[in-house]
Amino acid sequence: MAKKIFCLLLAVCIFASSAFASGDFWNNETYKFIDDTVKANVPVFPDRDYSISSEKYAALVVDMEEEFFTSDGKDGHTRNVQKVRDYTPAIQAAIDDASSAGGGRVIVPALEGQKPTIYYTGSIELKSNVNLYLEEGTELRFVRNISNKYYPMVLSSFEGNDTYNYASPIRAFHAKNIALTGKGTLNPQADPYNWQAWKRGEFGFPNQAEVVNVLVKEWSDKAVPVTSRLLTDGTTPLPEKIPTMLIDWDNIEKVEYVSTPKNITPLRSLLRPCTIEPYACENILIEGVTIINSPMWEVHPLRSRNILVRNLVINSHGHNNDGVNPESCNFVVIEGCSFSTGDDCIAIKSGKNRDGYNRGKVGGESCGYIIIRNCVFADGHGGVTCGSECTGGIHDVFAHDNHFDSVNLQQVLRFKTNSYRGGLIENIYFRDNTVAKCSNALMFGETQYTLGSAQDKEGDLGPYTPQLRNVYMSNITAGSPESPVNAKNAIEWKAYERAPMTNISVKDVTVYGVKNAISLSNVKNFELQNVKISLVDSPAELITYNTKGIMIEGVKLSASDFSSELKEGGRLTMPDNFDKRGEVLITGVIVTEDEVFAAGKGTVRVYLDRGTLQEGSKAPVITPHEAEVKQEGNGRYTFCAAVHLTDKPDYQYAYRPETEAENMDRGNHIISIVASGQPYDQNTWNYNVKCTADK
Repeated sequence: MAKKIFCLLLAVCIFASSAFASGDFWNNETYKFIDDTVKANVPVFPDRDYSISSEKYAALVVDMEEEFFTSDGKDGHTRNVQKVRDYTPAIQAAIDDASSAGGGRVIVPALEGQKPTIYYTGSIELKSNVNLYLEEGTELRFVRNISNKYYPMVLSSFEGNDTYNYASPIRAFHAKNIALTGKGTLNPQADPYNWQAWKRGEFGFPNQAEVVNVLVKEWSDKAVPVTSRLLTDGTTPLPEKIPTMLIDWDNIEKVEYVSTPKNITPLRSLLRPCTIEPYACENILIEGVTIINSPMWEVHPLRSRNILVRNLVINSHGHNNDGVNPESCNFVVIEGCSFSTGDDCIAIKSGKNRDGYNRGKVGGESCGYIIIRNCVFADGHGGVTCGSECTGGIHDVFAHDNHFDSVNLQQVLRFKTNSYRGGLIENIYFRDNTVAKCSNALMFGETQYTLGSAQDKEGDLGPYTPQLRNVYMSNITAGSPESPVNAKNAIEWKAYERAPMTNISVKDVTVYGVKNAISLSNVKNFELQNVKISLVDSPAELITYNTKGIMIEGVKLSASDFSSELKEGGRLTMPDNFDKRGEVLITGVIVTEDEVFAAGKGTVRVYLDRGTLQEGSKAPVITPHEAEVKQEGNGRYTFCAAVHLTDKPDYQYAYRPETEAENMDRGNHIISIVASGQPYDQNTWNYNVKCTADK
């Protein structure tokens, strides 16, 4: 089965490559392949019902004291206790019985005269062949007792780093054919004093940064085995055995266990769980429910496949309250959902930093074959987002017939990564969507995420080169003359000089009323076709933008007694007698119909390096060199730049230098050539020069 799926994926990838080469703005074959695969694997359940109000399960309900916190009227918090009925044993027993019998539907009923009908519960684990059905008018209210009694320690991840942590309120592990459906509500009761205070250590609570720093810098960066990364409530004894990360896709329900390390003292967890988390599952349906007051991301399928998320209402505005975040998943359809969130509405992810690179296999587990359609997006940082935890890569995402409308929605289509997270993001299609309002940009991408921020000031110092290519936006209308979008930019892209974004195409897009039209930094093959943008001062006066192609050819590196033609993306090893502190000439040819070049105003710059640090700063040294440009005629121009190489000190990286060893050896250089004509006509060409001879 796994081999058959691999062959199908390979066929789709081959087709996708040819489709992009022809300049298409959509890939019908891949889209249909995703849609058909998800439809064919929507779970179907036996016609058996298990109501938790039946005599058998009602007898399992117990009294409990729910602990929760409120303000003390100053800057701290006060502990409170209330008596409630705990339905965890009843709901879990019904799920276990249904699964053992071969499957069925577990009903959480709405009781007459009780609107909503509230059921207090701890974490619930879905099992194979079970549909947990919440009747309209029901509310699962997850208790605020943050302990392993109600939220057991399970294998999970936090923002892309793998660890054992508190279980999600709704979870599944190595299950097949599972569903959460109905029109009830999930309410984990997170608020500034319960779960959420850990984000920044507010109101006298500890700060999650204490644990995040250990998880990322001590465990992940130093390759500590995941089975030794144990986060608990600090008092509950550890189990005798814990599951590993191994997944057998030919037998998804198989779980490999190992003995819990005896020499490990668990760290007290301050990491908030997601609301719904199927881990290593297949054939998943999540439909109809409403989610409010989430501790973290709301819907987080992790390392799973064949997922249909349909008709959800997500309205949760706490810290990191992303709506739907498939991570390292394949074959996902998200349709008919409504989003108003405290972070990204939909964020596609594939692991973070070293963990993302090593998850499943070297290179990581990608997330792809995703369709997003007929959804409504209100508040959020990004509407449809790729990243920032994307080390394993993201590919083949289709978003169409969605509507975006909120002054509190920052970006409509958003990409974010950096050189710590890296990842290849490619083949993103965005068409036939409408936008009424957003605050920052309709289309926004950055490979410098968090650069210079108070969060971590990472900069371009990590070992994973981020790559973003083949992004296609078409047939979009944003705002109107009467109701401008009023965003900062229509389009904004920010990339590193050494790793430009490639093949960004925008066609038949009209944007009314933005403060600035387009902002670009290091974009290769940026294509505008019939793009019309008006500014806020004159929203009805559209300006049409189109781009002209710029090609860079015949690039050579020459010294006094040495000359070599260079290939884009290639490497060159200098001869033994070359002075690695010497000066070289970079020459080549520009081919373009851009009128600015014809008028003698086109520019070519050569950028050198990224690895050494500026004194007193985390910013890397990147030296620009202006090239002399001369017209040959017939749209051809020669350029020449003198570049002085240096015998650099060792590169400055936090960890894992072996991933790009050829770029980090002493004396190596990364050189980029950027040719610019009209404001949005640009091409970038990169290569690596190894100045020390091979030994």
